Amino acid sequence: MALLNSTAVLGTVAALVLYFVTTRIAAWNRLRHIPGPPGVGWSKAVWMVPHQLSGRLCKDLEAVCDKYGPLARIGPEWVVCSDPAELRRIWSVHSGYQRAPWYNGFRFDPNRDNVITANENKEHHRLRSQLLRGYSGKGRASQDSEQRVIDEQILKFVGLIERKYLSDPRSGALRPMDMGRSFGYLMQDATSAVGFGEAFGYADSDEDSYGVIHALESMLLPTAMFALLPSLLALVKTPLAAPFMPRPTDPRGVGRLLKVIHERVEERYSSADRPGDNIKKKEQQAAAAIRDDALQSFVESGLSRDEVEAEALVFLLGGADTTATAIRNTIFYLTTNPAAYRTLQAEIDAAMGEPARAVARPVIADQQAKSLPFLQACIREGLRMWPPISGLFGKVSDRDDVICGRKVPAGTYVAWAALGAMKNRHVFGEDADVFEPRRWVEAEPERLRGMEATQGLVFAAGTRWECLGKRLAYMELGKVLFELFLRFDFAMVKPTQPLEWQNYGLTIHKNMNVRITRRGSVLCV
Repeated sequence: MALLNSTAVLGTVAALVLYFVTTRIAAWNRLRHIPGPPGVGWSKAVWMVPHQLSGRLCKDLEAVCDKYGPLARIGPEWVVCSDPAELRRIWSVHSGYQRAPWYNGFRFDPNRDNVITANENKEHHRLRSQLLRGYSGKGRASQDSEQRVIDEQILKFVGLIERKYLSDPRSGALRPMDMGRSFGYLMQDATSAVGFGEAFGYADSDEDSYGVIHALESMLLPTAMFALLPSLLALVKTPLAAPFMPRPTDPRGVGRLLKVIHERVEERYSSADRPGDNIKKKEQQAAAAIRDDALQSFVESGLSRDEVEAEALVFLLGGADTTATAIRNTIFYLTTNPAAYRTLQAEIDAAMGEPARAVARPVIADQQAKSLPFLQACIREGLRMWPPISGLFGKVSDRDDVICGRKVPAGTYVAWAALGAMKNRHVFGEDADVFEPRRWVEAEPERLRGMEATQGLVFAAGTRWECLGKRLAYMELGKVLFELFLRFDFAMVKPTQPLEWQNYGLTIHKNMNVRITRRGSVLCV
């Protein structure tokens, strides 16, 4: 009997080993014709996991494509593409691709999708259609009110700089500002003001009042690993994980923000939920009618209450961090190119000095900012040099495809190399690694169209997954950069070690200290 038991155990073990080896060989074989780092076809643990843990995956994906070509293998079922034309085709509405399970890792609620994580194309389209009004501003009383609340936050931030962060070159007094922190505060205030009609007050306290920014940064690595290893998500759904999930009872962090959102949503729905008391009900309905923010548009869109809460959280966390990253990167890159820096300020000063232009005061209007070609060139170039979102963004098709001349079997996850696509020399020229805004104002029309189409991938422009917040981001970038470079000069405190960074799809900047001085001869009001 013991012999039989031992034989059964050995047989089971042998069968399991044979199954594992067979499946590994099959996984390796299906993409073996696509070049990539050694061993990547056997397991994600060989290359993808360690490079994700390093916080440098975005750069590593660029390096892989530089070495192995525009389509490279990085895992058993993963390839990465840096060819802009192929990426636009794969991301297009009629390509037959949809989001891979990778996106599931970014669910704030592990049991419910949001517009970022909805994999199935029809469900994503439904959510997107219902949210479009809130993001576009078209359903509000006036887009002027949207600009007004953004302008208020910009002026508040300018006041913070003048109060706390102006250095004096004459006395040698240095009062550095960490752009990795402060611009996060500005954009949290601007996004909450647009979203809820009321800023959260980060610039007032000059600190992470709710602990949300710290909590979000702390979540990035675990979230990236959940995305890379979807089987780990099963653990998140168990009761064992419940104590570690954000809860509205938390005093700080994402849980605290969930409570704030829940309270705001409850307030918006209260008038519809209370029968009787017609006078009170009419007052509440009248108040709702004059609310002019994204949340009210979400409420009126037909989304369920739970969906409204989930999308409000996406609006706040996603919109604030990405735009903050774009602003601080653009300022940083401008400090590395004196000619571009001087050209931008000359354009700004000229605009202020032209009576016919009549630049809006105290903050430039969106359309006026869009009319300044070099300012817009700086924005495009800053976004190109370091896309604010640079995760894998895997797409998958149930049909075989040919990408960059190589057959890609159905079921393969196709990631993008964001930095590789944005540094493409065929599109942007031999100096594609250099921050040079002038390329945008000097390019011939045909080349400019190609550059715009490629740089537009930063927001997935013109594709099924175009970023809903693109319009708002460009507005905020134009206004903030105009007003800051009108009033101040910027220089990195440590030019040889200007910042520290980690990237897990979103970028964490630390010690990004900048010296700010006043431009005394410029009329600002």
